[in-house]
Amino acid sequence: MSKIPCEIIQDLLPSYVDELTSDVTNREVEAHMEGCEQCRNVFEQMKAPDIEMADKEEKEIDFLKKTKKKHRRNLILCVAVVWAIAVLVFGARYYLDGQYMNTDYLSYNLDVSGTELAVAVNSTSDQGIQNVEINEVEGVVEISVRCVPKSIFYQTTAEESYMASETIRQVWIGDRIVWANGEMISPLTSRLYAVYNPYIGNMPSNGKIVNALNMTAYTGGFTNELQTSEEPYSWKMIFQNDFSDGRQEVLEERLKLYAYIYLAEVGNLNEVIYDYHVDGKSKILSVTSSEASEYAGVDIKSVGTDINRLEQLIRKTGLSNVVLGGASVESNTQVDFSHSDQTEKVLGFTVINYAEDAVYGMGIKVDCGKISGHQSMREANGEALQNGLNVNFQLIPEDFPSEIEDGSKATIRLSVVNQDGNTHEVQGEVYADLFWGNQYRLNLSGNARDGYFLGQ
Repeated sequence: MSKIPCEIIQDLLPSYVDELTSDVTNREVEAHMEGCEQCRNVFEQMKAPDIEMADKEEKEIDFLKKTKKKHRRNLILCVAVVWAIAVLVFGARYYLDGQYMNTDYLSYNLDVSGTELAVAVNSTSDQGIQNVEINEVEGVVEISVRCVPKSIFYQTTAEESYMASETIRQVWIGDRIVWANGEMISPLTSRLYAVYNPYIGNMPSNGKIVNALNMTAYTGGFTNELQTSEEPYSWKMIFQNDFSDGRQEVLEERLKLYAYIYLAEVGNLNEVIYDYHVDGKSKILSVTSSEASEYAGVDIKSVGTDINRLEQLIRKTGLSNVVLGGASVESNTQVDFSHSDQTEKVLGFTVINYAEDAVYGMGIKVDCGKISGHQSMREANGEALQNGLNVNFQLIPEDFPSEIEDGSKATIRLSVVNQDGNTHEVQGEVYADLFWGNQYRLNLSGNARDGYFLGQ
């Protein structure tokens, strides 16, 4: 045992434990503890907290790991539960509650008499009709069709009847007016009625009218100039295309029809001016409100806000390319259909050939959602199809890959073949509710240079 007192050794022990003492001091402390049990016990006690602390820290680390693992497991479980609930809610809404069907995917027949209404609705998509909701406010009846995936429980057709509290004035299906004051309303009329613009200076609203008419499919693009500094207010359209001389007369007649509608649809518009070129020569065509009123037979400014007068104007212009299924009136004078006494399943299409260039072949395609049928024809002797005469097509059930039900909504397109055998797709398309045994009449016009057009 060293001669150094225990008090000094014990004072040095903390530094010795932390390895802060010199080699000489270390030897003296170790020599002292070899012969001093008391100092050895103090030394052991000093070392014990480090061991306990290490054990405690290790236990805390293990606890944190276990806690973190538990939280991760709980989080994954929560996410899985939320996902499962979302799937169940979506599934319930999709398969049980369904969703409201866009009118573009429905065909319908209406029978309205006084306060009584009967409606037959057909889904032209792969959806089954889950429910037909009918509500009424002051003679305006709103029909909403809720659809779910087709099944043995939900088929694509439904019929409902309704007794209104007062005489029915209008019938809406979805966001579209389909009947008003005794008349079927075409989709084009409904769209135009919805975008009526009181002020010519509101160019975005003017654009909505142009889009509803789909005029650029016929004329091509154009720029605008408005004269709104003083009356008469005018709207000039400057076309980018250079039209052919052979098409000028037809073009100008068509532009006048568009102008009548613009003058009806824009409340304070007094004149529509077209600036265009025919074989490189500048042309100007002007149409005034008085000319439009004379054409319509009523004050043109009373038409845009009266849906029945607007429907009459649309029918007179022949710009609606929709065949109204179940209507007793003709949709227009150029795109039309009639019921026949045929009992066999035949869809008849008569195309009147007004094309300016010689057409040596013609094809028709009828699209019903994902189901399409088509047919083409050419003269056996290779001669051109005669201008002004009819080209007849007849489609039967075997022309389609699967069954087409009565009332199916269809898009009808044409193509033509020129003398060189090149195929031209005809611009424009006709929308129709198909009924077996009906005869549909269409018009073909235009030429290879400016384009062929359907339903003109």
